[in-house]
Amino acid sequence: AQVGILGSNAQLSDPVLILTGHTMHSGYPAPDVAAPYSTYGSAPAPMMGGGYAGKSAFGQPQRRSINMGALIVCLLLPWAVFTAVYSLSSLSVHYESPGLVSMAQLAGGALVLLLLVAVVNSMRKEDGQPSWYIFLFLTTALALVAGSVLGNANYKYNMVPFKDVSNMNSYQLINPTTGKGNQVMDAGRIKFVDEAKLDLTKAMGFRNLDTYCVVPIVTGDKNQDNYDFWAVGTNCCSTHVSDFHCGEYNNPQAHSGLRLMREDLRAYFRLAVEEAEAAYNIHANHPIFFYWMQDPQTEISAYENACYTNWMVGVFVAFGIQLLLVVAATIGFAKFG
Repeated sequence: AQVGILGSNAQLSDPVLILTGHTMHSGYPAPDVAAPYSTYGSAPAPMMGGGYAGKSAFGQPQRRSINMGALIVCLLLPWAVFTAVYSLSSLSVHYESPGLVSMAQLAGGALVLLLLVAVVNSMRKEDGQPSWYIFLFLTTALALVAGSVLGNANYKYNMVPFKDVSNMNSYQLINPTTGKGNQVMDAGRIKFVDEAKLDLTKAMGFRNLDTYCVVPIVTGDKNQDNYDFWAVGTNCCSTHVSDFHCGEYNNPQAHSGLRLMREDLRAYFRLAVEEAEAAYNIHANHPIFFYWMQDPQTEISAYENACYTNWMVGVFVAFGIQLLLVVAATIGFAKFG
């Protein structure tokens, strides 16, 4: 090896060495010290594994550019799945075409499976970056499940009562003393005679986690041969004393009933009526259950309004949650890779 020292008066702290024609004992040529400086400004040479010679293995990784298209997909796709499934599950289309809801849920499930395949394929690639694929898969699956569960709950507790009662008959000026329950089995709303009232002395409650309260609807103070019309409520009475205070029990203008439509509650109210029959020595041959109120139409509209309000809030909240998740994922992936 030829080593030339430039300048006889050079300081020891500033040596400039030129290595020429030197060969390492291992057979590989020695590195050219001047080469990196001669290529300043040009693109760094690629290294094995897809890295670059100018990037230190111990330094901070270079900032990756943000793919706005991918971010938009990660934001909108899960939200679109939630909105579609939630809307079809919540609104009146579920009542009229339940098969369409099932098809939407199956389509959402197929999309989730396709995203899972994309995750697996990305993980198999040596240079794959599956983080965003995993994020998109998980949030879309969560959106599908949340849309189905919340949509069905909104449908069950708001849309079904509204549609059921709207599709049933409305009766006017029914006398609960002379009327029979099996004569108005298709009643959704009943306007009783103005003399109709609640006989609070014959209230009864049946407890099974919740307390199911019943009281007969009558027109006078005398005992009747048959009590088929009952006002009901939950957790608004005691099981040992007659203290019914459900709905508009103390409204003197209330003479109407809105039919109880929930089948899962009907059996418990029937047990409460049986207890009342035994306790007061009365008979209820064909009991029908109503929520006691002044204006059933307002209550029916409230069910519909609640359904659409829940739907609108759910759609906007879902978008906000997805936006927060995308922002958090962007920050997290930029920090931790």
